[in-house]
Amino acid sequence: MSAMPILDWVNDPVDKLRAGYEAERATIAHFSASGVAIDEIGFGSGPGLRFTPSTWVEGRTDVLYFHGGGWIVGSPWTHKTLCSWMAKLSGRRVFAAPYDLAPDRKFPAQADQAAAIATTFTVDRDQVILAGDSAGGAMVLWAEAGMDAPRKVQGLVSLYGAYGGLEGPSHEAYGHGSEGLQTAALRIMYGYLGCQDVTEFRARLSKSGAPLLLVKAECDPIADDNFWLAENTAHQVTHLLAPGQPHAYLQACGSDRAAEASMQDIADWINAL
Repeated sequence: MSAMPILDWVNDPVDKLRAGYEAERATIAHFSASGVAIDEIGFGSGPGLRFTPSTWVEGRTDVLYFHGGGWIVGSPWTHKTLCSWMAKLSGRRVFAAPYDLAPDRKFPAQADQAAAIATTFTVDRDQVILAGDSAGGAMVLWAEAGMDAPRKVQGLVSLYGAYGGLEGPSHEAYGHGSEGLQTAALRIMYGYLGCQDVTEFRARLSKSGAPLLLVKAECDPIADDNFWLAENTAHQVTHLLAPGQPHAYLQACGSDRAAEASMQDIADWINAL
């Protein structure tokens, strides 16, 4: 894989982080899945992307996807590779929606917007599957909690979701390395979001409803967030562990067989709903 720019998530200004993150993700865009048409579409929150696999059959429930990036970086375009593989392996259309980033807008703007996006998306749909990674995992649960018709949600997919945890065994083991997601960077992200205190952040998460898949990367500082969420929800929870994988490992689909195998497990769960 091509060398990627090194980002200092603790000290770099947000504009530099956004540009660097976009450049980093652009280097893996060519690993997007074959046999998936990618089209730009409009959301009320801005331009997004639709991923349509060649195996798609009309009538299958669509996936509404919220990207990760610590609520400060990212877009549907930075998650083209991941979303294309989700579409290919599930045989479903995936719609990646944009949302307002921090610190331009602070919480609870993101929670409100997630709910509004899901509400609009389901106006002419009977069902929807909500999915997202990292920060997008929280967006998924905010969306279900606040949307007008949560009964339409068939399933929830959280890929190494972030739910406010900043301490514990996973942070001690994996949050202080020189590479990958760091605990110090997470503190900065929650600060930009306006959530130094995560009480309201967590209160806005959906507590019951559709079945929930929690995908945990073993070597991830926020792996323990999955345990916290499972203990504080009435959702029917399925856990999926990715052994030896770091945070954001599914961005390696197309270049890593283990990542693709994990995405296949995720697609199988979706298709069994």
